[in-house]
Amino acid sequence: MRFLITTTAAIALGTLTAHAGILTVDGSLDSGYGDLAAIQNNSTGFGDDQGGHPAYAEGSELNGAAITIDQGNLMIHLGGNLQSNFNKLEIFIDARDGGQNKILGINPDVGFGALQRMGDDGSGNGLTFDAGFEADYFVSIGCGDDNGNGIIYYVDCAELRTNGDGVGGFAGSGTTHVDIDGNVTITPSTGDQGISVAINNSNAGGVIGGDGVDCGAPNDVAVETGIEIQIPLFLLDWDFEGLPFDNVRVCAFINGGGHDFVSNQVLGGLGGSANLGEPRGVDFGTIDGNQFVEMGADAAPCVPPATGNCCFANGECWDGVTYENCDTNRGLWTENALCADGCDLGGGSDDCPTDVDNSGATDVDDLLILIGNFGNPCP
Repeated sequence: MRFLITTTAAIALGTLTAHAGILTVDGSLDSGYGDLAAIQNNSTGFGDDQGGHPAYAEGSELNGAAITIDQGNLMIHLGGNLQSNFNKLEIFIDARDGGQNKILGINPDVGFGALQRMGDDGSGNGLTFDAGFEADYFVSIGCGDDNGNGIIYYVDCAELRTNGDGVGGFAGSGTTHVDIDGNVTITPSTGDQGISVAINNSNAGGVIGGDGVDCGAPNDVAVETGIEIQIPLFLLDWDFEGLPFDNVRVCAFINGGGHDFVSNQVLGGLGGSANLGEPRGVDFGTIDGNQFVEMGADAAPCVPPATGNCCFANGECWDGVTYENCDTNRGLWTENALCADGCDLGGGSDDCPTDVDNSGATDVDDLLILIGNFGNPCP
């Protein structure tokens, strides 16, 4: 189906959410962002959406990030998908002095205890960022079905002051709808704080499912649709000091619906990791690389994982498959090979004839290969 996408500009308290500057809040990666500041390097453990539907997603992935400042707003674009099951996209911003390197337990209660669920429960734990990253502001987004018309998304926000407390609250809701003719209408969220969010879930590229190394921009092709966030700078300059905001950094990740299970979709990436799980036990400082994105930075080179053919005992063969994908589907993988090169399922090595898949051990995978071939005539 072809989709025609339009964006509804909504006015709340005198703020035009789809503003008339370089950028429009519609979920698309506009040229005004410049180059990507980060590219995902981890496949997604929260489902790989391949449907390409703007108002629905079966999985969540963050393939790349772009950040800029436009007409008094911090603009963030995260290419990818946000699953329409009310899992959460958590965004932490470090844009000024002070802030929290470890999330405290005494922050504003927004999103039904979002920060309390990730923060210190009194035992000294709490979600911890890389050294030097001290979050000043928090935005949380979740989306789900809107009575069969598409998706509705809810936005919450909070200040993260060095000693806790601060101000926070509900920041509004928006929708992405599709009519029977395939026309898509994106109505960005609006709220008293002036924050605006739009979601376009039509991405079907980027990373695959799993927990291995992958590339969010294969062949240097950026994912140009996803989640777009506009945050007025005055929300970050809460004491009206006239701060310059020339060193903005963002940590974004996908979390469970109760803010209770951190996925492996983090920007910057984890470099090949399973889902991280319990938020209070996550310490990004113990993971190689930076798990944040810096405005003005150039994304690290995107190196896709090696691919090859994947052969199966029933004679089927897949081309262009990663080892992880082939192994998950119980096939035999050969790097850089094509199905046209043929498949050799082998019969095990001379030293261990029962090791059918040459894994170095006789295990259930060897038995399954044998069963799959049972009754087939030998060449």
